[in-house]
Amino acid sequence: MLEYPQYTRPEVFEGEKVPEILLSGNHQKIDEWRKKQALKTTTIKRPDLLKK
Repeated sequence: MLEYPQYTRPEVFEGEKVPEILLSGNHQKIDEWRKKQALKTTTIKRPDLLKK
């Protein structure tokens, strides 16, 4: 699968805000979010990788 979106500081950059879940400190929820985002990105950009 492709990678999930990457964020850095500050919390708002060029009008884009870091998702609240990433600021929460809840590592389990952050991991779930990352997996969901990776699947979403892969489905859109490289669906051929999911056909196997």
